[in-house]
Amino acid sequence: MSKLGKSIFFVTVITSLALVVFPVAAQITQVGGEDCSALGISCTGSEDTDSLLNTIVTIVNVLLGLVGIVAAIYLVLGGVRYVMSEGEENQTEKAKKTIIYALIGLIVIGLSAVLVNFIITDVIGGSDSGSGGNPGVIRVPN
Repeated sequence: MSKLGKSIFFVTVITSLALVVFPVAAQITQVGGEDCSALGISCTGSEDTDSLLNTIVTIVNVLLGLVGIVAAIYLVLGGVRYVMSEGEENQTEKAKKTIIYALIGLIVIGLSAVLVNFIITDVIGGSDSGSGGNPGVIRVPN
């Protein structure tokens, strides 16, 4: 499998795993008291859907950010390789491929972030739903 195939597979798996949680989170209306004891966990009573969704959004955005940083590093490395190739055809091609794959990775990561935020705000109805705000942005309360 090529590096591009591995990268696409990795991003797809991570995004898919993150999306598995959302249908479960959509069914939770209020967590507290006896609901927690049935799950075998302890609750403070202040947990609700918005806090769960905000936690999921934060985790997904951090992971996408880390993967984005890796893609940006590969983009810079591709540029350095291109400059250092000194006109050698083989090295120039490798550098061009690295740059193209890094750009494709950044595009996939960006689309994944938009998709995850769209699903939470508009489909599941996270903390921003119905507020008339930008549907692609999640505001996490401090």
